[in-house]
Amino acid sequence: MSTSLNSGTNLNKTIVIARSKATWQSIQMKTLGEFIKKNKFEFLSVFLIIFLALCLRLYRIGEFMTFLGDEGRDVRIVRDLITKGNLVFIGPQTSIGNMYLGPLYYYMMAPALFLSRMNPIGPAVLNALIGTFTVFLTYFIGRKLFNKWSGLIAALLYAVSPVAIIYSRSSWNPNPMPLFALLCVWGIYQVWQNKKYFWLPLIGVFFAFALQMHYLGLLLGPVLGLFWILTLISINKSKDFLRKKTFLRFTLFAFLSFFILMSPLVLFDLRHQGMNFNAFKLFFSDRQTTVNLNPVRSDRFLPVIYMTVSDLVLARQTTWAPLVSVLILLFSVWMYLKSKWLSSLKTVFVWLGFAILGLSVYKQHVYIHYLGFIYPAIYLLEGALLGFLLRRKTLFRLMAIASIVFLFANSIIFSPVKDNPNHQLQRTEMAIDLIIKESNSQPFNFGLIAKQNYDESYRYFLENKNTGLVRGEEKIVDQLFVICEDGDSCQPEGHPAWQIAKFGPSHVVGQWQIDYLKIYRLVHTK
Repeated sequence: MSTSLNSGTNLNKTIVIARSKATWQSIQMKTLGEFIKKNKFEFLSVFLIIFLALCLRLYRIGEFMTFLGDEGRDVRIVRDLITKGNLVFIGPQTSIGNMYLGPLYYYMMAPALFLSRMNPIGPAVLNALIGTFTVFLTYFIGRKLFNKWSGLIAALLYAVSPVAIIYSRSSWNPNPMPLFALLCVWGIYQVWQNKKYFWLPLIGVFFAFALQMHYLGLLLGPVLGLFWILTLISINKSKDFLRKKTFLRFTLFAFLSFFILMSPLVLFDLRHQGMNFNAFKLFFSDRQTTVNLNPVRSDRFLPVIYMTVSDLVLARQTTWAPLVSVLILLFSVWMYLKSKWLSSLKTVFVWLGFAILGLSVYKQHVYIHYLGFIYPAIYLLEGALLGFLLRRKTLFRLMAIASIVFLFANSIIFSPVKDNPNHQLQRTEMAIDLIIKESNSQPFNFGLIAKQNYDESYRYFLENKNTGLVRGEEKIVDQLFVICEDGDSCQPEGHPAWQIAKFGPSHVVGQWQIDYLKIYRLVHTK
């Protein structure tokens, strides 16, 4: 009897849960349907913008994607993670400071590489999808922070941005940074303005991802910290102790989620005498070539602003960058004084302010991909400005429309999809296929001569195709294949590159060419 009652109770619970889920799904579908019905133009506009963004990022992606040493290294590591179960505790090494990023990007790559059957195009497509989703999220957040026109304009300009397209169609760890930066700032805005403290643990996750894409994500730290402090001050003024307790509890969860995702780096440091920590300490203590912690003495403030405006607003055209920078500043001040978007504008201004200040004290060359954590901020500000002008008198409305048309057309005119594809992936595979054919199924050593590349991309295909490759550090065999990327000046005989020098005295017995690549077969000189 008891068993029968329990079964009936469990069945009733299952039915209630199923009905609740069905009701919630029905409400969601009804809400979405009502939104589309009431906002047909907006829905169609968003659909077309996202479709445009996706097309621009996926267009001939296999031919445009970068596939050099860094990309080859990454897919080799992820392939071994998938096929051999080799867990990864550190990510790529930084170009400055000899620090290592975390491994999260490798784990992000893994499903895409697996689904593409180890084809490097898979992770590149993943980045294109992430870039497209970031465009949609920029619309959504722009709509929430400002209005629908601001969201649509921000998304449209982000969708066609040449820089955003270039860094969304290759597999590289900095490329997903805009998404995680945007989620971090949107999360802290929700905490600060809407008292949605459950966002705090999510911010911990997003911040860990942002840092593991690129360490310039550290400049998000002051933004998050400032709005966290403002939230705490607001709670203290209200003397709502229950709310304060909830806020601090979720803050603890935020630190916990952040620490869990950063723990592989901690474990790595514990096993390697604090290698990463010491590199960080040296980077900030030896400031002769790294950072100038006195921003007043920095001479890079204006160059950083001009580069940001020229590359992200003007489609990499530098001529009008100073004038447009001044106009953006003046109209931003006017918008702040006249609009009702004070909290939203404060969020974007603080985000951009800390970024520009941080980049201005950095002494090394600033590359445009370093700015990945403020890409969405730039387009949100553009959207807010133009959306604000659209609501003013006729003259300013016409000015806004003309600006939108100009910025859109400028990005289309200078779009990277018009460039000639680099064919790096195809050329690399063709070179390896030629080596396989000419090796006559005999083992061979391999070397590369290149000023700005290393051999990981070639080794990926050499290993995947089960060739007769024998690493030089393991054994020297009877033939050596050398790929040269330096054109006619290349002399493989007696070259000091380690893989070639270790082979010993040798001479060329075969030579081929694929595009600008020269491929040599060498044998020992008796």
